[in-house]
Amino acid sequence: MAKQIMTACGVALAMQAFAGSLTVGCPTAGIDEFRAVAAFAKSIGATHVDASQVEHSLWQWNANRYDPYPNWSMHRPSIFKFIVPPELSAYLPADYAERNLSALKARAQVLKEHGLKADFTGMEPAYFPEKAYLDHPQWRGARCDQARRARSEYYAPCVENPEVRRMYVDAVAKLCAVCPFDRFSFRCNDSGSALCWSESLYPGKNGPAACRNVPYGKRVADALSIFQEGAAKAGLPNAKVNFRASLGPEEAIFPWMKPGQSVNNMTAQGKAATYTVGFPNRFADFSAPVFALTRLPYLVAQLQEAQKHPGADVAIGLRSLDEQCALELVRRHLRVPVGEGPVAKWTAVREVAESFVGKEHAAELAEGYEALEGAIERTASFYSGGHLFLLGSLHQRWFLRPLVAFPGELKGEDRAYWRAFIFQAQTEEDANNLLDMQAHRWLSGYGGATLVNMSIARGALPLASKACGIFSKARAWAVDARAARYLEDQAWKIKMYVCILKNARNAVEFQSILDRTDFASTPRDTSPAIDEQGDRRWYKINQIVRDEIDNSLRMIEILERAKDPVFDHAASDAEQTIMRLGPKASVIRDLRRRISIMEAHRRDFLRLYRSYNK
Repeated sequence: MAKQIMTACGVALAMQAFAGSLTVGCPTAGIDEFRAVAAFAKSIGATHVDASQVEHSLWQWNANRYDPYPNWSMHRPSIFKFIVPPELSAYLPADYAERNLSALKARAQVLKEHGLKADFTGMEPAYFPEKAYLDHPQWRGARCDQARRARSEYYAPCVENPEVRRMYVDAVAKLCAVCPFDRFSFRCNDSGSALCWSESLYPGKNGPAACRNVPYGKRVADALSIFQEGAAKAGLPNAKVNFRASLGPEEAIFPWMKPGQSVNNMTAQGKAATYTVGFPNRFADFSAPVFALTRLPYLVAQLQEAQKHPGADVAIGLRSLDEQCALELVRRHLRVPVGEGPVAKWTAVREVAESFVGKEHAAELAEGYEALEGAIERTASFYSGGHLFLLGSLHQRWFLRPLVAFPGELKGEDRAYWRAFIFQAQTEEDANNLLDMQAHRWLSGYGGATLVNMSIARGALPLASKACGIFSKARAWAVDARAARYLEDQAWKIKMYVCILKNARNAVEFQSILDRTDFASTPRDTSPAIDEQGDRRWYKINQIVRDEIDNSLRMIEILERAKDPVFDHAASDAEQTIMRLGPKASVIRDLRRRISIMEAHRRDFLRLYRSYNK
């Protein structure tokens, strides 16, 4: 009886754990996967599912393939990617919007079957094509591009303009008539979106004269109201809207905000409106390009924080339905408090581990989770508008491009296969520099190489290698086939993560050596030791090149042997972007090409460094 009472009390506590809405978000490849997400959401008592996913808007990038800036927004939903108002029909592709709307209708039917509501997560106000402003100059709002990175100027529409505002309200109403969105969250003042006269805009505070004198707090509240008005016209009068952005002093905005409005998840009362458990998008996990690498201790810590605020809304951000550890954590502890502090955190990690390997090996697998999280934390500080692995490994294609002395001399496909995706390079000199990330070289030089080497070689690599060893054994401990598949999948991903760590260390150190090299002088002997066979830099460059050839071979082996995707791959070469790699076969092809180029050009370094065995 006592046990039954305790259980009943536990259930009562569980039901009180979160009084707000509960949203589940997960990118899906089609309606069947979305149906599985909805079923999972229903099973944990969720109220909402993020239904706003769009087909990547390649047409934005195709307008100028030499301009990388649209890559920041192609994957982000926005209202006019679903509904094209008549006034915009000459500027936005209707067939693209129709495909997104058709997919949304199917998702809406699934949500209706499960009794769930819809959440919209995107970016607004999103930039219009320039032709729209040439024809309608009164629509032009704030310039929003990052001038050091974009090749063209980009402008968001001014939502204070009556015509623009009406287009938005009507489009939101039509959108909500198709799918019951009553939760909206938008990235603003970044990635191609902007509010006029915001202090944090990349080009500086700017906008049209027509709305310059609107109090800034009112401007933000007016913009948020657009989506509430549109939802209300569709019969959803209690919609909540949030802007995630650098909007300026929040204390200047709060007095203007209305019920249901928030900025950076803070209400007018300064209280958090929503807590996230998981990731708002697949690039926010510090492990890209490795896809959905487990971060169980991090998720537990997020859940602990959310459970301190039972009245807040909660968003579960999954990167994949294959995130078995996240699904298991949510099933076990979403509504049963984890408890506070590191002991409670460790206990929750071990409990999830036990569900995969049983009690006998649960503690060891939990150590693997903790070691991997420790490795990721060792590189967390390398963030400048994106994590080092996102900006370097993925955007700079570090692990696919060859490490050669004179990359500008490569011709044809030997250069094109990586050069087309080098992010934000203003010149060919910039493109040739591995560390020209985000149009500035914040890790260049000996100091940057030392920091990265210490964080990776002495910190992240030993921990990741420990996790790799544990997960590689864990498949044999699995309690069932599902657990075995998950553990094997994660083991391959951790092996690839080790390769990415090595590659990042090598890329930064390689460039730092080139940066300390005089390309104009005749090589001379600087070697103080007989076993170094010439210039110390030549000796070190040889080590790095050899290590990267071996690293590429290891990556090929992992990609060929892993059953599930290790990277986030596009479905075809045509859909490859700066943010997403090509199909697995293409990545393997490029890795092999990388090896061949590096082997063919190894002795090019002798034009820079003295060696005794020419």
